[in-house]
Amino acid sequence: MKKLFIIGSGGFSKQVIEIVEKLNVNEERYKLLGLIDDDENLVGSNIMGYEILGTTDYLKEYSEQNEVFGVIAIANCNVRKLLVKKLTSVNWLNLIHPDAIVSNYIQLGKGNIVCAGVVINPDCYIEDHCHINIGTTMGHDIQMESFVTVMPGSRISGNVTLKDCSMIGTGSTILQGLTIEENVSIGAGAVVTKNTSANGLYKGLPAKRY
Repeated sequence: MKKLFIIGSGGFSKQVIEIVEKLNVNEERYKLLGLIDDDENLVGSNIMGYEILGTTDYLKEYSEQNEVFGVIAIANCNVRKLLVKKLTSVNWLNLIHPDAIVSNYIQLGKGNIVCAGVVINPDCYIEDHCHINIGTTMGHDIQMESFVTVMPGSRISGNVTLKDCSMIGTGSTILQGLTIEENVSIGAGAVVTKNTSANGLYKGLPAKRY
């Protein structure tokens, strides 16, 4: 049984806790030791019955002396990047909700979180530390680089490329064959009909850069 920490204690951590509990229903695969948060005022409080045990300094020291596993339940991709660089002794897990429909014909890196109701079709390649939130559908042959955040109810068509640290807003749609460049945010409900440039916000129908 793998000893597991969830890093981050915001709202998304509640979804991740439930994924762990669902995965443990038939077989106790993970021992959720608790949560980690760098807000020292939160240490000692609890989320859904699981204690916030300490800061990332605590986890860094603990993981250097014990084999532990972790996932980062923080939406901000830049924070996720910094934590991965800091916590080099943590083994990063993929957590996939049992109610997600995930093709056997995908490649998956590490540290990814796939929530309930997600559908991922064949020949998708997902790198590391991506969040794919509830009810998202992903077509075939999608290339998702690391630290991508996909908000609930997004529709990503086939042959789309999502580059590093892109963020796909709630209920947005990306048409087939397009590329979302690095550090791009797609606004909620937007419909992306053209390739984007890097480092920008796109919103509207059709989506335009702002």
